[in-house]
Amino acid sequence: MDSIFIVGGAAIDITGKPDSICRERDSNLGRVRIRVGGVGHNIAKRLAALDYNVELVTAIGSGFHAKMVRESCESANVSLKHTLVSADHTGTYIGVFDEDGDMLVGISDMSVLDHLTPEYLSALLPTINESRMCVIDGNLSPESLDYLCNSVTVPLFYDPVSCAKSRRIGCNIGKCYAIKPNRLEAGFLSGKSCDTIRGIYRASDWLLDQGVQRVFISLGEEGVYWADTSGCGVLRAECRSVADTTGAGDAMGAAIIDGCVKGLSTEECARRGNSASAQNFSQAVNG
Repeated sequence: MDSIFIVGGAAIDITGKPDSICRERDSNLGRVRIRVGGVGHNIAKRLAALDYNVELVTAIGSGFHAKMVRESCESANVSLKHTLVSADHTGTYIGVFDEDGDMLVGISDMSVLDHLTPEYLSALLPTINESRMCVIDGNLSPESLDYLCNSVTVPLFYDPVSCAKSRRIGCNIGKCYAIKPNRLEAGFLSGKSCDTIRGIYRASDWLLDQGVQRVFISLGEEGVYWADTSGCGVLRAECRSVADTTGAGDAMGAAIIDGCVKGLSTEECARRGNSASAQNFSQAVNG
C-alpha cells in the first residue's frame, strides 16, 4: 500500500447544536456530542479507509481522552507508531453551532502539539521522505512548520485549520505542493478579501505566485474552487443545505489528497473532494 504521513492534530471534539434559534448569553436546549476529531486525525481515518498505509504523527496525553484517540485510530487502522505521549492533556476543541449546523464559535486548545518540535520530527524525516505525500496542518508550531517545509522532499499538502492558525506557515506557503483553505482562511493567508468569487480568484493567484502548485478553496454550500498554473474553476456543491459542517472539510481534503497521489488533474481532484464533502453531509443527516 502507498504510505502517507500526516503530521497534525488529534483532539477530543465537544460540539453543541441547539434545537431551535440559538440565543446568546443563555442556556439553549439542544444536543451535545463528544467524539475524537482534529484535522490530522480526521484526514488520516478517511485515507486509511481508501487503503493507504497511514502514519499519524501527533501528540496526546496519557489519560482517558488519549485512550479515546488511540481506540479511534486503532479501529480505523491508522498507525500511531510515531505519536508523542506527553504529560499535558490531549488536545480539546469546543464548537457551538447554530440551528442550521453552521459554526457560531469554536475554541481550540491544541497546545500539546508544541511538543512536536523540529528536534522530535528530525528523527522521523527519513521515513517521512519515503512516503508518497506528507500532510501538515496549522495546529503545528511555526517552528515545526518551517522545519517540515524546508526538510521534507515528498509533496506537502497543507490544511490551515483556521484563520487564527493559517499564517503560522509564513513565507513557507510556496513550498507546499497543494493547499486546501476555506474562503476565510484563503483571505487571511493572501491578504485578499474573499467575500466574492473575484476576490477568491485574487487570493488563488497570490497563492500560485508564491509557488503553490494546486489550490483548492472550500466554498461551503457554494462548492469548491480549484486552480493550478493551467486553469481554474468553480464546482457547485452537490448538496447545498448543511446539517452539520463538522468533518465536511476534512472529507474533502482526504479525497483531494487521494486524487493528487493518484496523479489526477486538479479539477478531478476537486470533483472528488466535492463528492466526498456531500457524502459527509449525507452521513451526518442519516447518522
